[in-house]
Amino acid sequence: MGQAGEAIPVEALKQAIAATGRDVEPGDAVLIRTGQERYRLGEPEYFAYPGMSGAGTRYLTGLGATVLGTDAIGWDRPIPAMRRAFEETGDSGHIWDGHYAIQEKEAFIVQQLVNLGELPPTGFMVGFFPLKLTGTSAAPARVVAFLEG
Repeated sequence: MGQAGEAIPVEALKQAIAATGRDVEPGDAVLIRTGQERYRLGEPEYFAYPGMSGAGTRYLTGLGATVLGTDAIGWDRPIPAMRRAFEETGDSGHIWDGHYAIQEKEAFIVQQLVNLGELPPTGFMVGFFPLKLTGTSAAPARVVAFLEG
């Protein structure tokens, strides 16, 4: 879907959504399978994942997605890619731009999902059950897909 260490292009998101045969509807969860779950901490590829930019995040929330998930360790591009973009442009808007984009249209971001390859492209419900941690903006969660049948 995207190149390792780079932002997933909006065009790639459009193509992936079209391939499911279903439009994103208001309230949907969009779960992005990059294949990163095959890497483990300590492997160089673990931190070289394709991530999201502000533009990609705004595209998905603009379609109505309220939950954004990925199998990568992070939602945004890897830190070296964000740093490089900042150093090249001097624009701090390249730092965590995927996360900051949800300030414009609220959504929840879920990272390090596993077993996305076991799910059909559409037609399932997903539940998110985070630990209740006081004074934080994030927490580990149990994520469960509910399949029909």
